[in-house]
Amino acid sequence: MTVGPAHPRILLTNFHPQRDGGGGHMRHVWTLISSPLAREFDFGVAAPEGSAVLAAGRAHRLPTFACDFPGKITEAWGVLRAVRRFQRIHREWEPDLINVNGSRDQQIVAFWKQLYRRRVPCVRSHLAIRCIPDNAYNRWSYNRMMQGNIYICHTAKNISWAGGHLRPARSRVIPNGVDLDFWRPMAKDASYLAKLDISPSDFVFGSHAGMAPHKRTDLFLRASALALRRGARAFKVLLRGRQPEIEWSRSLATELGLTNVVYLLHEPDPRGYLSVVDVGFVLSETIEALSYAARELMAMGKPLLSSNYAGLVENVDDGLNGRLVECGDVEGVAEAIRWFLDQSPEQFERLRRHARQKAELVFDVRRQVEGTARFYRDVLEKCRVPSAECR
Repeated sequence: MTVGPAHPRILLTNFHPQRDGGGGHMRHVWTLISSPLAREFDFGVAAPEGSAVLAAGRAHRLPTFACDFPGKITEAWGVLRAVRRFQRIHREWEPDLINVNGSRDQQIVAFWKQLYRRRVPCVRSHLAIRCIPDNAYNRWSYNRMMQGNIYICHTAKNISWAGGHLRPARSRVIPNGVDLDFWRPMAKDASYLAKLDISPSDFVFGSHAGMAPHKRTDLFLRASALALRRGARAFKVLLRGRQPEIEWSRSLATELGLTNVVYLLHEPDPRGYLSVVDVGFVLSETIEALSYAARELMAMGKPLLSSNYAGLVENVDDGLNGRLVECGDVEGVAEAIRWFLDQSPEQFERLRRHARQKAELVFDVRRQVEGTARFYRDVLEKCRVPSAECR
């Protein structure tokens, strides 16, 4: 029996140790390994033990490798141990290409390539906004050790390439997408309405992006209190987060006199609770490059109230499928809240329809999958014959 050629092996690395949810980096890895890319490439995952990213790899029954990726200058011995661990991973699985997803795993992989004289092609996915200083180390790490750089939105690339900062070679923009069949409009889930003590007639603003400080759920609560003081009709706010975040937010809500805030912890499938949301919001003002949460909400037909930070502006067309506000502008958020509440049923239905249409036109995950496949193929083809470009 003739056996066909093996698929190229792609090792995805990620340094984040988070267990609960895992954030956008876990969503990015999950998207790749659960997509049709798996028909053309064999994926493996290297991430810290206990992390959501490693759990995602195991859930897909992929080769998984527990590996820490320390990066602080005080962790020199840990860095050396990680480099040695990565050599064992390479010897065991022998990937054809390594896709790093953060600065710390990139550092370990770059040191490993240099120390062990490996010519395995590597690419870096830039999942957050970060201007890279143009210095000797970064030129070596990004332009010599990496054979390609992927930015997940055009704005992230433009900001990161600001004057005086490093412009990584062989860069390409491949926007993150979402599964439009999975994230689709649906009726309000009666079980979640009961669980959250929300009436079908309640108008609900909801966050799907977590409650990390840069997400600015506190700003939304302050704007909610301001809107209500100025005569806005009643509404509810739905927030999802970790227990310490929820406790802190409850304290703030009490301080502001808000009694309309509902909380819940992370759930594996968020569509049930998102079904009760009328308008989503993402008010990040640092770090965020694009936001899976924003695109998933809009794919579900939820108009979005969004800050204008970085790639978030690529999601919303102001007044058509949501509202854009200045970062940190409590007055602007309060005005946008009232704007949504003042829409007639017909106007609001148009907002919902346009949100879904934007997702169908721009956010389809198939574009991300096709772009990533082309990028992997290009890098592998260029590095098929060892050269200085693939050192």
